[in-house]
Amino acid sequence: MRIQSTSHRLSKTTLGYCLAIGLATYLTSSPATAASWLVHDVGAFATAAAALQPGDEIVLADGTWTDARLLLKGQGTAAAPIVLRAQTPGKVILSGASDLRLAGSYLQVSNLVFRNGYTPGDAVVAFRESSKAVASHSRVTGLVIDDYSNPDGSDQDYWVSLYGSNNRLDHSQLRGKTNAGPTVVVVRDATQGLDNQHRIDHNWFGPRPALGVNGGETIRVGTSDTSLSDSNSTVENNWFEGCDGETEIVSNKSGGNTFRGNVFYRSAGALTLRHGNGNRVIDNLFLGDDKAGTGGVRIINADQTVSNNYFERLAGSSNRSALAVMDAQANPPLSGYAPVVNATISRNTFVDVAKISFGVGHDEAKGIVVAASNSHFSGNLIVNRTSKNPPNAASSLAGIAFSNNVQSPQASSVFPGGVSSASIALQQAANGLWVPATPLPTIGADPALAMTPREQTGVDWYPKVGEVALTRTSTGVDR
Repeated sequence: MRIQSTSHRLSKTTLGYCLAIGLATYLTSSPATAASWLVHDVGAFATAAAALQPGDEIVLADGTWTDARLLLKGQGTAAAPIVLRAQTPGKVILSGASDLRLAGSYLQVSNLVFRNGYTPGDAVVAFRESSKAVASHSRVTGLVIDDYSNPDGSDQDYWVSLYGSNNRLDHSQLRGKTNAGPTVVVVRDATQGLDNQHRIDHNWFGPRPALGVNGGETIRVGTSDTSLSDSNSTVENNWFEGCDGETEIVSNKSGGNTFRGNVFYRSAGALTLRHGNGNRVIDNLFLGDDKAGTGGVRIINADQTVSNNYFERLAGSSNRSALAVMDAQANPPLSGYAPVVNATISRNTFVDVAKISFGVGHDEAKGIVVAASNSHFSGNLIVNRTSKNPPNAASSLAGIAFSNNVQSPQASSVFPGGVSSASIALQQAANGLWVPATPLPTIGADPALAMTPREQTGVDWYPKVGEVALTRTSTGVDR
């Protein structure tokens, strides 16, 4: 039996009346159609959510929902998802001890705001009800979580936990997390799913202050115990602005993932391939503005690809170098440092960066002595318009083949060969990036590399309070 309704407030009495009318209609007329409920409190939400069917919609009425613990559960379809949305974007505020869980398939949630409180559970938004009831093929979009932090900084929680498979978090904005725990986490195990195929895209991750200890990542994909299996998830076209929580802005701990088209702006840390093999870091921009601790990509493990990325004015060193290739342990535990093997580092551009580091973490006493092997560093462009000479190496480079690279004004003596000296004049392209005035068709990142516009991430109905005014726009015009 189904009830078809427009957006009217449903009290329990009204709902009972509608059920009776619906039953009579169902017994004497055509098959059921999708229902839509406008609900004003948690009780009405729970009643409406008790037996959701494909195509059903629950609309949260405008206003502040305090201590609202919501569960959206059901089996929608690709053609008829089950929907939960705000009546008006930006006008439904979940505060106090509120959270949201999704379980089932083909669920869609949009345009909710969490602020003035913190989650009473382990996540603000979780794509599961329990370990045995997770979400798949579901989407959360237009989500805003603004300074919704537990005041006990050591009490760990997550803001978004992705479980199951084929889920999406997009066009959302999350800023101001100050307590322990990654902002967004992909949770993987045999029960809740290993081949995740999640998509995290077009989100704006605003400032997150330094936590002071591990656990302040903005995104973590997996954990060390399952890191030898593939998640096959994609993180693309996001903005990371002032994400200073810890050394690992993104902590990759699984295989087969793609990080593409993201912008890291004035974020003190690095995209870290901490565990897992066969990941791709392509077409990203790392813009440091010389802020202390700003970094690029740290490479660990096997079969990693870092290609067609742009690194500019990154001030970090060691783990936070513009490029950090780590040494490893000979027989590492899953939580240790596995050797860099078969890495491809190609066609990247480095402009005015402080450090490009090889053999990072080399430590005889700790047994971190295994240098990269069977790897390739090719077609990269390194330009410094100051006296800085960024390359440095703490161990042998014999396992890395260098070819067709250019450094300006002069190739560093750190390199064993395969890097040419050249005086490269740069000009600013329409996308705001510095490119050779005289094109180098096989060297460096694509001059037409697209910068994901900041305004195309997050939402347009809630302000993006960044750490500083931008010094550039996606069109290259200063403001």
